[in-house]
Amino acid sequence: MSKQKKVVRKVVVSNDKSSQGKAKLKPTTSRSRQGSKAVAKMPLIFGWANYRIMLLGVLIITLGMLLMMGGSMPSPDVWDESLIYSFRRTVLAPFLIVVGFCVEVYAIFKKS
Repeated sequence: MSKQKKVVRKVVVSNDKSSQGKAKLKPTTSRSRQGSKAVAKMPLIFGWANYRIMLLGVLIITLGMLLMMGGSMPSPDVWDESLIYSFRRTVLAPFLIVVGFCVEVYAIFKKS
C-alpha cells in the first residue's frame, strides 16, 4: 500500500454580497509599525494653555491637601483643639481644594 498525502486547501469565504469573489482579498499585514507612527501624528485633545491651567489646578489641589494634613501635636499626651480645628484646616484648605477643582473644570472647557 502506498501512503497518500492529504492536500489541504484553505478557502476564504466572504459574506459581503457586493464583492462575490470579484475583488481579490489582500493578505493581512502587521500594523505594529504603522500604529506607532499614527499615534505620534495625532493632534493633542487640548492646547498647551489648557494643560498649563490643568497643572495649576493640580498644584492648588495639592496645596489644599497639604494644608489640611497639617502637622502633628507637640505632645502626644495633650489634646489641643486649636490645632485640629484651626482656620487653616477647616476653612482655607477645603476652599483651596474647591478652587483647584474649579480651575480644572475651566481648563477642560476653555477653547484652545
